[in-house]
Amino acid sequence: MDERTFRERAKDLLARHSRSRLVQLPPGCGLLVDDWLPPDEADALMGHCLESLQWERPHVRLFGREYRIPRRHAFVGDATVRYRWSGLEQRPEAWTPPLAALRERLQAAGFAFNSILVNHYRNGADGMGWHADNERELGEAPVVATVSLGEVRRLSFRERGGEGREAFDLPSGSLLLTSGAVQHHWQHQIAKSRRQLGARISLTFRYIHSIG
Repeated sequence: MDERTFRERAKDLLARHSRSRLVQLPPGCGLLVDDWLPPDEADALMGHCLESLQWERPHVRLFGREYRIPRRHAFVGDATVRYRWSGLEQRPEAWTPPLAALRERLQAAGFAFNSILVNHYRNGADGMGWHADNERELGEAPVVATVSLGEVRRLSFRERGGEGREAFDLPSGSLLLTSGAVQHHWQHQIAKSRRQLGARISLTFRYIHSIG
């Protein structure tokens, strides 16, 4: 999706949600909607994910060494989707009705996805290092939608090769959409914390293309 189309659709959502704002990450941008899901729906969806998904902690290869990821994750998507990252190739488990309904809601807003990478941060000791969602399978301009459930965690951005920095908290039930340009010009992370933090689940919706 090109930047102009992303901004037009983001502005439509901005007009419909009072607790929302555009985030400038030039040359791209994001939209943060704090109240995408009401609290009771967010709590129910988190419980559903914890009970229903096939959680794992795989080893990944970084800089020639293998590490176990510092969180749990699951992968949900269309049957034909394959996702390759850090030496892994993942096959998805099937959509559950609550997750399929959430995908349909995003599609009604103009954002189409065929998979979710779900991360479970069990406490402050779990996190995710600096990275960008720019694998070849995601295409030239990958839009990513993140729905947060549970504990509030801070998402930080840093500009590639520049001094730009941005950070904001993601409350339970919030939606963050980022445009394709963000993935190519910025990195992001969920830092570990020594504070006593509860569990958080992030649902990161993506559209994965077939790569021969």
